[in-house]
Amino acid sequence: MANAKSSSEARMFHSSLRLLPMPVRFVLSGVSGNVFFMAFYNWAYASFQTIASASRIFSVVQFMCIVVNHALNMGIVFGWPENYVSSLMSNMPVGLVSLALGAFCMEKLEEASFDEKVNDWLGGAKSDNDDQKGGFYASLVVMLVTGIFNYVALNIVNSSPVGKKQDGKKEL
Repeated sequence: MANAKSSSEARMFHSSLRLLPMPVRFVLSGVSGNVFFMAFYNWAYASFQTIASASRIFSVVQFMCIVVNHALNMGIVFGWPENYVSSLMSNMPVGLVSLALGAFCMEKLEEASFDEKVNDWLGGAKSDNDDQKGGFYASLVVMLVTGIFNYVALNIVNSSPVGKKQDGKKEL
């Protein structure tokens, strides 16, 4: 993490979070961020589906959520950095790749009428909203794909570099 204290020293939203293993904290952060994202995405989709595709709406919402997700990850998982902007900028490429991955997946699922197929498979009744694309099931798949990608990438970006001392000087 750019200019950050070690994860055992860095301030978190609550000190009791340190008692939880990092993977559990990551799930907590991910679930919180995804609940926020899903609420925001569903509102945006309902509001703008007549003028934009689901993948375009997903992209805009995901981009806006990068800062929210970064704040959650710093406050719950890794600890608050000394320089927030520097840390955000080092995490931004992960968010942008996640955005592109999510938009690509959403577009392909939308083209494949994924929600309609899942609804048929589950035996759901046809409704007036069946002509909508990019709905609930597709967003769950995208959330799973991007969640796995983010877990791996953010652990790489935010972990302490191997071969570095606490004072920031590289060991030889």
